[in-house]
Amino acid sequence: MRKYNNFAIGAIFFATFHAHSAEITVAANSNYFANWSFSDFQPPAQTQYYYDGAGNRGTYALPAGGGQNVGTLAGNPLTWTVPEQDAAKITAGVFTTNRNVFGTNLPPGLFGAAPTPNPGQGFLNRGIGQFSTTKPFAPGTTFFFQDFDNTETAEYHFYDCAGSQVDAGDFDFLKISTINTPSHSVQGSAPNRYWTASAVVANDPNTVSGISIKANNVCRIDISGTRPAGTGGSVNYFLGSPPNVVPTAVPAIAGTMQVGSVVTGSYAYADNESDVENPAGTTYKFVSSPNASIASSSEGTTVASGTTGGASASVPYTLSGADLNMYIYYCVTPAAQTGASPGVEVCSRPCKTPSPAPAIASRRV
Repeated sequence: MRKYNNFAIGAIFFATFHAHSAEITVAANSNYFANWSFSDFQPPAQTQYYYDGAGNRGTYALPAGGGQNVGTLAGNPLTWTVPEQDAAKITAGVFTTNRNVFGTNLPPGLFGAAPTPNPGQGFLNRGIGQFSTTKPFAPGTTFFFQDFDNTETAEYHFYDCAGSQVDAGDFDFLKISTINTPSHSVQGSAPNRYWTASAVVANDPNTVSGISIKANNVCRIDISGTRPAGTGGSVNYFLGSPPNVVPTAVPAIAGTMQVGSVVTGSYAYADNESDVENPAGTTYKFVSSPNASIASSSEGTTVASGTTGGASASVPYTLSGADLNMYIYYCVTPAAQTGASPGVEVCSRPCKTPSPAPAIASRRV
């Protein structure tokens, strides 16, 4: 049979053509943020400045060096850091109250569990701050900013765990509030593109926007704010991550479909959060059926089963006489070592074991 690898073709298509960011409008009555996880700033950081623009450190400010663990995001430790800088040129810190007092026309669930969520946030008007984690953020993790007004501007650079810049040119922009969306654009040249945002009004009523990370290797987000000193206010920041998604598999059968031959089952493994496969947990079934289409292994007869040993391995099966004129399927249920697991069972395209061609009798002349 001829083997098609639509998964590989799709991956090539994505890598080749998904090269530009998209602007996504999140409707106020949608459930876009249902079951998301959000970052949360906790004491000792409280409603105080790290620096106030005049060199004064707040009573409950971040510790010297600026590092503040802000819990976890989707199971990964998250840190908010404002490095020591020229105290007269930086205004940054943390809030642990009132993040839910935002603009109108926002979708439910944006700030965590109902009915009265109260998670904290970081803020930075001038200077440099960063969010970081030891494990890459899952694709789809969104970097939120709120209340851009009164000449506030900022740059956002994204880095991998080794400190190399990640090209953010295809990250999506989420337009969440319905008015006063900050001016935003991708700047720089590939492979080092980054984002900028700036105020469009002098007094924004807490509009919320976000940049959705599409890469699977971002571990740090650097914020650079350039608001003029003495103008007050704040741009507030937090992160959110969509629900963990189970892994997927794309199985296929290769080999000569005739009784006595050995065919092999293989599959491509994928996980949206880059959770590593559990080879001992991923299971397979070779299934025989008279039907040219099945939705799951339960619709046929299982003729072999076990664990796959991982996507790098292939599983052999010897076609028997019972498989004659039957359709053979290779069904795989993928499993991950971490995150949501297992995935949904998926069966390959059908491969039929035909009857052998009848022998042609010789004629005696």
